[in-house]
Amino acid sequence: MLRRISLAAAFLVIASNLALAWGPSGHAIIAEIAQRRLGAEALKGVSDLLGPGASLASIANWADDERVQDKVATKWHFVDIPGTATAYDASRDCIPDAALGDCLIAAINRQLAVVACPTQPVDARQRALKFLVHLVGDLHQPLHAIGDAGGGNGIAVTIVTQEGVNGDLPFNSNLHSAWDVALIEKTAWSWGTYEERLEDGWLKAADVPAVTAGTTIDWANESHRLAVAIIKSVPPNTVLDDAYRKANLPILDEQLGRGGPRLAKLLNDAFAAAQCKIGKQG
Repeated sequence: MLRRISLAAAFLVIASNLALAWGPSGHAIIAEIAQRRLGAEALKGVSDLLGPGASLASIANWADDERVQDKVATKWHFVDIPGTATAYDASRDCIPDAALGDCLIAAINRQLAVVACPTQPVDARQRALKFLVHLVGDLHQPLHAIGDAGGGNGIAVTIVTQEGVNGDLPFNSNLHSAWDVALIEKTAWSWGTYEERLEDGWLKAADVPAVTAGTTIDWANESHRLAVAIIKSVPPNTVLDDAYRKANLPILDEQLGRGGPRLAKLLNDAFAAAQCKIGKQG
C-alpha cells in the first residue's frame, strides 16, 4: 500500500510540474525513435555537437530547463491556434513578444537554420539541436497547438484507473498534464518500454514517406485538429478512466510515432544540406 501511495504522489508531482510539455518520457520516446532513423551525415553531425555516444534522448528535455533561464523561449513551446480556427495563421498565432518570444513553428524554423550551418559557432549549433529535438516533440503533443483553456491546462480532470501501471490511486490533474504525462506513464513502466512497443507496433506498420511528408505548418494543423477533438471529448464528469485511456491510446501512439520519423527527417535533411537557410516552413 505504501508503494502505491508513493507512486500516486509522484504522479501528482509530475502532473503539476510538467503541465507545459510532453513529460520527460514523451520527449525521450520521440528522440529515441528519431535517433534510430538518422543517416550517416546526421549521426556524425549529432556526435560532433553532443559528443561521441551522446543520444538525442539524453538532451530531449533540456529546453524545459533552459526556458526557466531564458524567458524569451517561453512561447517557443506552443502555438495558440484558436479552437474555432481550421488552420494556423502566422499573423494571428505567432505574434512576437519581446519578452516571451513568438511561437513553436517559428522557433523550429530558426533552429533548422542554425543546427547544421557551418559558419555558426559550435555552441550555437548545439543549442539549436537541443531546442529542435524538444520542440519537434512539443509540436506533436496536440494540446500544444490550441489556445483554448490554456491548451487544456485550464480544464480540471481526475485520473481514475485500475488497469495499467505506476499505481492506481486517483489524483487530480488537468487535461494538458494528463496528455503530457499520465496517459504515457499509465501505459508503460518506462519510456524505453513504450518506445519498443511503438517500434514493434505502430511504427512497424507506418507508411514513413507519408508520415514525414508536409511541413511544420501541416503538422501543427494536424495536432490542432486532434486538440479540438480532445477538448470536446472530455467526459461530463471530467474523470479520465481506463476506458478513456484505451480509447485515446491510438492517438497517443500515433503522435509519438509520427514525431520520431519527422524529427529524423528534419535532421537528416539539415545535415545533408549543411546550409544556413531553409525553405519556407512557416
